[in-house]
Amino acid sequence: MRSLLLISVLSLYLHAQTILVINSNSDVKKYNEAVEEFGKSVKYPFKTLDISNKTTPEIKKYLYDEYPDVVYTVGAKAYQYANEYIPEKEIYFSSIVDWKKLPLNANRYGVSNELHSGMQLILIKSIFNNIKSIGIIHSKYTQNIIDDLTREAGALGITIHSEKIGEESLKKGEFDPVIKSCDAMMVISDPLFLNNEKTVEEVFHKSELYKKPVIAYHELFVQYGATLILSVDNPTIGRQIASMMERHSSDDTIEKIQYPAGTKIIFNKNVANKIGVEFTPDIASTATDIVE
Repeated sequence: MRSLLLISVLSLYLHAQTILVINSNSDVKKYNEAVEEFGKSVKYPFKTLDISNKTTPEIKKYLYDEYPDVVYTVGAKAYQYANEYIPEKEIYFSSIVDWKKLPLNANRYGVSNELHSGMQLILIKSIFNNIKSIGIIHSKYTQNIIDDLTREAGALGITIHSEKIGEESLKKGEFDPVIKSCDAMMVISDPLFLNNEKTVEEVFHKSELYKKPVIAYHELFVQYGATLILSVDNPTIGRQIASMMERHSSDDTIEKIQYPAGTKIIFNKNVANKIGVEFTPDIASTATDIVE
């Protein structure tokens, strides 16, 4: 009887709360995937606001008029508006690159846009048996990612060869030494590096020339010649946020900022065979998708 009463009270509490989902841009596939799966997983009513075509005064008025109890923000823009105009509210977030740079109050919860560094390296090591060193080109903006990878790599017997760049060194584009010195290259979401498409193309070209597999974080890099893509599974993120929200509402203790629970693995078998890199014979059961 007591259990039924608790469930009833919890249900009434959640129904009484107003939930608002703020989508930074409904034209962005990864945002929509997370929002759609959140909608399928959350058990209670919610409203959705797409702010891509709204002005700041319109967004401000909407937030003040609705004044939701709980907010799920998808993308950095959505988080910034919720955090600025209704900071006292319980705010969840996802699909934000480098969440550690966000202003975070006590009532903030979210799922990181980056996979756990150790898990990425374990996957790489299990797929490519002979990789003992990984080269990464980065700038000051992603030093924290390099630090995390370096810390985790040591325990797995992997060495990280990092090449730090600035505006001037990026223009010179002298990346042959770091590519030659490692067993594989990794592309991370570094804004300075990615902002120069010519440099990105050159790194992929040289990696193929020196027969080094490139590991990247987004499926668009398949067209550049990436051998392996390790990315977050966006639908899983939506389900994860819904679960966090429900558990927190029932007073369960939750980890406030969580790593993504799902991983999407794309293996480019065509490139792997072309450059002659050895990979596990179990790749079909490991990868989500295989490019033949």
